[in-house]
Amino acid sequence: MNNLVLSLVPKFAKLQTLILRQDKPQLDDNAVGTIANFCHDLQLLDLSKSFKLTDRSLYAIAHGCRDLTKLNISGCSAFSDNALAYLAGFCRKLKVLNLCGCVRAASDTALQAIGHYCNQLQSLNLGWCDTISDVGV
Repeated sequence: MNNLVLSLVPKFAKLQTLILRQDKPQLDDNAVGTIANFCHDLQLLDLSKSFKLTDRSLYAIAHGCRDLTKLNISGCSAFSDNALAYLAGFCRKLKVLNLCGCVRAASDTALQAIGHYCNQLQSLNLGWCDTISDVGV
């Protein structure tokens, strides 16, 4: 999967939708970095169940994919709340954000940043994110 992404993405720099849902987690931070470096027009990105991804991926997306309106990172349990808050500060056009199962990332701190920066948000999935309190909402 990573080699495919690394070889194809530079040829499709005008992509607006990219769905890389994982059944077997293979995608790594280098592949996401390549996506962020070349696909600046992305509006929908689905990286759900990409368990190998770390905060590096969210930082790359924040800098390279600022026009995102839909982001699905459900099941990506390694992301931190600081990285998610950082992403919110750059990806301010988000309308749909799926954080289902992002137990470390979906915190009160991250939700406050999302609420502050992502004022176009219409849908937020927080399923299985049980560390959120009234402060975050």
